[in-house]
Formats: sequence, C-alpha cells, structure tokens
Amino acid sequence: FDPLAASIDENLRHPAVPAKAAPAVSSAMNQLVRTLRNAGYTVQGVRNGEVVMVTIPASELFAPGATTLKSTSQPKLRGLLPYVQRTDNYKVIVAAHSDNTGDELYNDRLTADRANAVDEYFFNLNNSTETGIIPYGLGYDEPVAPNNSVQSRARNRRIEVYFVPTAEYIDKIKKRR
Repeated sequence: FDPLAASIDENLRHPAVPAKAAPAVSSAMNQLVRTLRNAGYTVQGVRNGEVVMVTIPASELFAPGATTLKSTSQPKLRGLLPYVQRTDNYKVIVAAHSDNTGDELYNDRLTADRANAVDEYFFNLNNSTETGIIPYGLGYDEPVAPNNSVQSRARNRRIEVYFVPTAEYIDKIKKRR
C-alpha cells in the first residue's frame, strides 16, 4: 500500500482494524478525541471511532484567498504537533476544503496549496524532519453545508486533520488487551 499514491478515501480506510481489535482501537482513539477536545479543538471520531478528525475553520489559519498561514494560526496548529510527531501511532492526513466561490481550478489549487502549507508548517516545526503528513486539496467537492449563505460557505472552508491508527499502533493496542 502506497499512501502517497492513494486517494484520501483509501488512506482513511487503510490500515483496516481487525474486528476483534476494533473495540480496543476505538477506545484508544476516543481517548485522543477527549484529549484534543479538552485542548479546545473541534474533534470527532470517524470510521466507527477508529479515526480521529480535527476540524479547523480555514479563517483561523488563512486570510481570504491566501495560501500562507496567518501568524495567529500557529498556536492552533502547534497543539497538534505532539500527535503529528507520533508517526509510530498515527498516519496523519491533512485535507483542505473550500466553498464554491470561484471556479473549480481556483479552488483545487487554493486547497492544495493550503494543505501543503499546513504540511510545511509541521515540517518546519519538527526541525525539518519529515512528518509523514499526506496533504490533500479537495476543492469544493465535499461541502458540509449548502453553499447558499455566508455562514454555510464559511463552514465549508475548513482544514481537516485526520489521525489514522497505524498497523503498528493497532498491534500495540491488541497486545495490551
């Protein structure tokens, strides 16, 4: 499995958690959900609680139409660094989304550049050591709200950071049981 050649959906599904280990993995990932919520993040479990998704409004990280992180975004991202650095436990996926303002090509480029900016931020914060982040710019293809109001478009402009348990972490959790 090559995570860099895979689609976001394939990366979110891989590695699969064996049915016997699913409750323990979900429990471990739920602990991450609680920790990140307590730190002030908007977090939810996906894939039956086996994957953790942090959602950050794009406006907290980027000025309108910008692909360079705002200086005020650093505390928000810095709090995720300890988890991004746990490459033995988590595969990290960064997905940037936009609203449908502007054409498709513009939004695809904007979101790709934003996902790469977040990846680069963690790379630099990690002393120029690879983080293994897999960035995706998804344009306006996956709205969470209709693009028919200012508030709904703002909800669609977001960065999602996924923590997917690695096969190594799944094995560690299985051994603890």
